[in-house]
Amino acid sequence: MRFIPVPIGPAIPRRDRPDQRARYCRLMLMFFKPWRHASDLRCTHQSWEDAFTEFTGTCSPRFLKFMDNMQILHECKDSRDD
Repeated sequence: MRFIPVPIGPAIPRRDRPDQRARYCRLMLMFFKPWRHASDLRCTHQSWEDAFTEFTGTCSPRFLKFMDNMQILHECKDSRDD
């Protein structure tokens, strides 16, 4: 059996918008990096973007594909609205 998660609440931030980049990085870390405490997501001296960049260098290609698919949803909505 397969499931498709449907997030409820604010839209997932876009990775291609500088004003949303930190929120995007934080959310992707929360979704895909194993953690129990907020401090597991990044070091105290790291920005969310630096922690995300470090994580994407070592994470599963499958996770990267999931992240790409989230961005493609935004791009499809943009094309629809043009």
